[in-house]
Amino acid sequence: MNVINQDKTEQLGRFFAFARQPILSRHSEIVAYELLYRDHPEQQSSHFSNPLLATANVVVSGLIEQGIQLYANNSDCYINIPAEALPLAAEWIAPKERIVLEILEDVPASTDNIAHIIQLKEQGYRIALDDFILNDNTKALLPFADIIKIDLLAMDMPTIATHWAELKSYGAIMLAEKVETFEQWQSCVRQGFDLFQGYFFSKPENINGKTFHSSQAQIFQLLHQVCDPNVSINQLEQVIKQDPILYFRLMRYASNLCLKKEIKLQSVKQAVMMIGLTRLKAFLMLLSVTRMASQSDAAIGQMFIVASMTESAAADIDQLEADTGFLVGVLYSIANAMGKSLAGLLDELKLSTDIMNSLFSKPNNPGALSYQALAQCADRFSRQTCFMCTDCGARRNRMQHHYQNAIQWSDRLINTFTTRDDSVVQSEALG
Repeated sequence: MNVINQDKTEQLGRFFAFARQPILSRHSEIVAYELLYRDHPEQQSSHFSNPLLATANVVVSGLIEQGIQLYANNSDCYINIPAEALPLAAEWIAPKERIVLEILEDVPASTDNIAHIIQLKEQGYRIALDDFILNDNTKALLPFADIIKIDLLAMDMPTIATHWAELKSYGAIMLAEKVETFEQWQSCVRQGFDLFQGYFFSKPENINGKTFHSSQAQIFQLLHQVCDPNVSINQLEQVIKQDPILYFRLMRYASNLCLKKEIKLQSVKQAVMMIGLTRLKAFLMLLSVTRMASQSDAAIGQMFIVASMTESAAADIDQLEADTGFLVGVLYSIANAMGKSLAGLLDELKLSTDIMNSLFSKPNNPGALSYQALAQCADRFSRQTCFMCTDCGARRNRMQHHYQNAIQWSDRLINTFTTRDDSVVQSEALG
């Protein structure tokens, strides 16, 4: 397969979409956002039949696609949790320090559900009771609530005042939602509400962007490996490196996990060890639930080629590491196709300072290139848009060698994807 220059819009797999609505303090400061499901960038309200799938899509679109950009202004994120998602929330959703789990109003106060909620609280998550109306079921959940969200369209102010003393006795933060008028807001302030949300302040803002999709076959292959008790980190790394988008998403997911920690990522091996096999399995299941389809052959092939060429070219230089070359090749090709700078994309990952510095600095070897320059060279060479190897210091015969090997590797993987996706999905469904 010979990858040529293509229109960038054809390289993009699909969009990601979700909405967010601000939550404000008594001083009208934005302190959090509720993340809401959208299945299309233009959709203005949520329409879904499967609550678990809706939650999974919000997690992927918001926390994985947007990543740490969501927390740029130190705001928290509220995410709706149906009963079906309670056992999965801790493994799917990170970072727990910045997340509030909204338990939906129809979640039964069963023994199992309460046990899951207690476990989530013990792990550091905050719990909100969504669209709260006092009844026997919801009253059983009150002892575990950090935040109680009162729907003003479902409970008027006289009724709220009647139950106020009882609700406040649990020590939870009181949040008034669906505030639509100035008068409602003032009434809620006088009543003593702490937080506010509604159309009076802001309608939900749709957020969307370009994204790529991982091969379903690759996800299942890695999931199979994770389930093997004898699997090694090196084996997992080799599978992950066969899918650049999965590789990038995993690094971004790990960055979410260490958002408030001093840990800085240096490699995918470190990311896998930090995530752990149990959470890695849940992460792969999350991607499977949201039905991540494989990217077009040409676009994913270009990523394979650039990553492989940069990896091999870095191995030729004494002071560069092949693994870091692969990482830079992946990020460079993703950034290029999405119309972002490499530096902008790197801001979404918590990479170590040494790695960040090394990506753009040249080795001491005379004429040697930086990782970024190698990735740019590989991208241009593979698109047949640059042959000026003598000007940039790359050895043309070596780049041609790396290019031919990368094409063979890419073709082999693409053929594997196109022949295995259907059979893998069917076998997993039957198994």
